[in-house]
Amino acid sequence: MTTPRRTAWIIGGGSGIGAAAARKLAQAGWHVAISGRRREMLEAVASANPRIQPYPLDVTDTVAIQRVLRQIVLDQGAIDLFIYGAGAWSPMDIGDYEFSAFETVINTNLLGLVRVLNPLVKQMESQPAGGEIAIIASLVGYFGLPRAAAYNASKAALISLAQTMRTELAPRNIAVRVVNPGFYKSELTARNDFPMPLLLETDAAADRMLAGLFGSKRFEVAFPRRITFVMKLIRLLPYPLFFALTRLMMPKDPAQK
Repeated sequence: MTTPRRTAWIIGGGSGIGAAAARKLAQAGWHVAISGRRREMLEAVASANPRIQPYPLDVTDTVAIQRVLRQIVLDQGAIDLFIYGAGAWSPMDIGDYEFSAFETVINTNLLGLVRVLNPLVKQMESQPAGGEIAIIASLVGYFGLPRAAAYNASKAALISLAQTMRTELAPRNIAVRVVNPGFYKSELTARNDFPMPLLLETDAAADRMLAGLFGSKRFEVAFPRRITFVMKLIRLLPYPLFFALTRLMMPKDPAQK
């Protein structure tokens, strides 16, 4: 991934896999713009390398997105790689589909990306080399699981959206990829109260993401491999078997949430 001057923009670059990816890209010679809501976290990441520049941003603010994108292009000259990693997640009670919980998650995970897309695509179309868009979804976007209705729905929507974009934007010299990680250490997974098999360190997850993005041209970058295989196998099960399996994930005590 070491190249002549190139610029990446990472939304969700203040922590987790986005921050780790920013540091690794900067070490490889990229100029990296990082965005997120918390300025102090962005500045902490940027302090590690002068090639990293913070651009605070709330992805629910359409006007701010357009302003920040213009500023990045003004400062850096182009956006060659865009990584969308903004994420919201909170465990939900069984059978609770409170609108406000869905609104928060969908507004950040899905609609935050949608707010960026038109101005970003227009910018990448204007660049001689085009650009690349990498969307961080999740392996849990493959199907619906108990206690994560809003999060699963948002990640499934991101996968579907990326599939559409891959076909539609290829003629415009814009490559679209989807990143589907399993569990890795982050602020979000720290809230989980259930076992997380093959939990990756944050840096290891970033390494696997970047290796996939730069080591091949395939549409999906998914890891760890063992969990990916199992999840894809479950996705192929007939519905009676699938629902029998997911019922095992429900609390044994009906009163338990």
